[in-house]
Amino acid sequence: MTKDELNQEIGKLKASLEAHESQVKDLQHDLKTAEQRLEDCDKPKLTENQLGKIQSAIEVAVDDYGFYDVDQYDLDIHLYDRTIEIESIEFNERGTLVDEIYSKVEDLFGLADDEEENNEVDTE
Repeated sequence: MTKDELNQEIGKLKASLEAHESQVKDLQHDLKTAEQRLEDCDKPKLTENQLGKIQSAIEVAVDDYGFYDVDQYDLDIHLYDRTIEIESIEFNERGTLVDEIYSKVEDLFGLADDEEENNEVDTE
């Protein structure tokens, strides 16, 4: 083979390699999508309306929570050159806030027994 022929062969191989790399990327994307769909297939389904109600319930729980209550915080305060500085602030009532959010979301749903849920999965 001549030098020109080898250069042409290298060009063809590079083009072929680029095309295959593109196909591999497409296949990897398709694989990720299929894996995500498989993971999602067993999840309970929500409509956009239901999801909006959950979001609204969370917002109400957070908005109604008493963040203004100073007893819920631990402050590390220091006095420097006649200036008061807050070095750290810690919110102590995380569990209570989580309970409030859970309660508001739970109010949106009727709870099914685990047996009912398993029967629904079996019949699908």
